[in-house]
Amino acid sequence: MRKKREIFWEINMVPFNDILLVLLIIFMMTASFIVTGTGIDISLPQAATAAPQEQTQIAIFITKDGKVYLGGEEVTVERLLDRLTEEAQRNQKIVVIVSGDRNVPYGKVIDVLDAVRLSGLDYIALAAELKSPPSNARVK
Repeated sequence: MRKKREIFWEINMVPFNDILLVLLIIFMMTASFIVTGTGIDISLPQAATAAPQEQTQIAIFITKDGKVYLGGEEVTVERLLDRLTEEAQRNQKIVVIVSGDRNVPYGKVIDVLDAVRLSGLDYIALAAELKSPPSNARVK
């Protein structure tokens, strides 16, 4: 007589775990590129009073060689003024975050800040990495 063959109903979880791990790694790598700002290479200065901003934001990046980026696109200061003026007409309460490399020429930072102010946007933040304050500092 023939024996009845039992059906094996168990799912092997090892390939499933491998796929989930790969997806997690892809997600983490993608998220890190989104957070850091479109792959523009800048080295932020540090400040003991650095704080995150929680409003509608526009990010401007200034590289150490003086190139200005708005939304990942390289722009001139004149074009920056035009684009920010368009944004200011839509929403006055936008926070403009200027992220400049610690080695960027000071005059370039002033040119960018001037363009932001001339556009009609009043909320400006300068990006910095958080560092420990000196022991004699009074930080609120």
